Amino acid sequence: MIKYRIGFVFLFILIFGSLNSCQEIRKFEQNIRRAQGQVRKYSRVVNRSKRAMKIQNNNKGATTESPTEDELVYGSAEQKNMINSYDYLFDAINGKSNRINSSNFEWDSIQRVYYVKDTASKKINPEKEVFGWHPYWMKSSWENYPFELLSTISYFTYKVNPYTGLPDNPAQIQEWKTTAMIDSALQKNTKVLLNVSSHGIKNNRLFLDDERTWERLIDSVIGLISYRNAHGVDLNFEEIPRLNRRDFNAFVKLFREKMDSRIARKTYLTLTIPAVDRREVFDIQTLQEYADYMIIMGYDYNGNSMAEPAIAPLQSGVKNGNSLSKTVNYYLEHGINPETTILALPYYGSMWSGVLTNNGTQVDASFERKVTYREIKELIDENAEGMKGQDLNLDPVSMTNYYDIYYRDDSNTQIWFDDDYTLGKKYDYALSNNLKGIGIWALGYDNGQKELWELIDRKFAVDEIKVVNPVALEDGYPIRISKFLTARKDLLITIAVFFTFAVIIGFIILLSDWKIRDAVLGSLLYQVLFFSVAFVMLTPIIYLINAYYPMKTSWIYYISFLLGGLFFYLASFIKIERIKKP
Repeated sequence: MIKYRIGFVFLFILIFGSLNSCQEIRKFEQNIRRAQGQVRKYSRVVNRSKRAMKIQNNNKGATTESPTEDELVYGSAEQKNMINSYDYLFDAINGKSNRINSSNFEWDSIQRVYYVKDTASKKINPEKEVFGWHPYWMKSSWENYPFELLSTISYFTYKVNPYTGLPDNPAQIQEWKTTAMIDSALQKNTKVLLNVSSHGIKNNRLFLDDERTWERLIDSVIGLISYRNAHGVDLNFEEIPRLNRRDFNAFVKLFREKMDSRIARKTYLTLTIPAVDRREVFDIQTLQEYADYMIIMGYDYNGNSMAEPAIAPLQSGVKNGNSLSKTVNYYLEHGINPETTILALPYYGSMWSGVLTNNGTQVDASFERKVTYREIKELIDENAEGMKGQDLNLDPVSMTNYYDIYYRDDSNTQIWFDDDYTLGKKYDYALSNNLKGIGIWALGYDNGQKELWELIDRKFAVDEIKVVNPVALEDGYPIRISKFLTARKDLLITIAVFFTFAVIIGFIILLSDWKIRDAVLGSLLYQVLFFSVAFVMLTPIIYLINAYYPMKTSWIYYISFLLGGLFFYLASFIKIERIKKP
């Protein structure tokens, strides 16, 4: 019998000891490639940070111009990481049943207060605006839109025929007439607009030179708005010739007047303006007299150039480069009213390919394509399960994520994109400049991903309850206590082990009483409880071993399982004889 038991234990150890051997070898190769990627990433981040923070070196030594508080407030990734790491401690102190816990309170860096969300009700603050475009090619994805988190939705698009002013895409206009999306939006009190688009210098010149086409366009659009009981029009004219600047002003004024005179209810006219208006085509102060909202298209800054790979950089790491902060400052300086201005941001990223050298530079880097947020999330999940080396990083200058995939031939694919964290910082930037709100290009690009809607709920919904110092300070007591515990973990573990041994010794002394032994041996349930308590007491030993000889998490479970099995195996040899009462 003993021989069989020894064979069983040996087989048990052999199976679990080799459980993941092949996988560990593959992971080792992957980690080597990832380490190389970290070196490249570090070089890129240092260089970009130096450029952004104006760190200059000269022959006499390095001189540093310290960044201002505004430059640093949006790069507080460390604070986010600390809260993520120590949220369990906050919950342990406060209790999950309380109104406040680590998953429902937020620090508002603009108002500098903490608040808790009431998830029973969702409604956008009427003083703010969340604007979104629904492109016709996203089809039925609108069925997943939480319309209560959208102030306005714009159906994209009525494509202008520059010769006639009539729609150049009749299929999409027919969809506008029949889509149930409009009914769903109206039921949730979301404003509905029809987007009217005209792109290209030639098309806009032809259209704006002929006032008769203006009349036909306006009549057609007003009819479509009235047919669906919609709220107005969203004008998107891109690449207007400088010579047609006044013509465009006159066209927008005419549209406003005609819509107000022919539609009895309140109507809205919104106007998109470019991130960079190089020729100063848009007469901001005149146009905003006729527009309810001016929408800044805060995306496509990279221009397919790897010099600034981010689609919507908060700050630029390139000398004289453009960025969201530069765009907003430009329009504010040119007299735009922040109370009627919306900053639109992307739900997509840019994909690049090239060959990486050891210093982190990308040779022959080329723009591949734009990638929707949903595609990016799926790509990250797919590669996490595969054999390619990959790395997800945050660029603190542009406040944009970039995702690297490394291949064995030293080639590299890199994707720059925004997620709920980086978009949250850019939303904060818009709010800190007192803008009316934010826009989304485009709705449906995140289809199936809930975190971006949850971000809008946190930033723009009114179902919030302000609370006074739930964590004492921005760097609050959960974080500070966690730092204290981490710094003194050896001492705390030793105390825990001594306490456990004291309990064990007390348990053994308790068993020396024959009445206790009789009670244990007299019931199978008591015997199971006895061995279970003894097994639980092995747990601190595992943590003590791991504290001084750190192991991968999976191995902690293996060793715990083996020790538990060994304990029960040895326990099977123990025979406690009943002692007769004297």
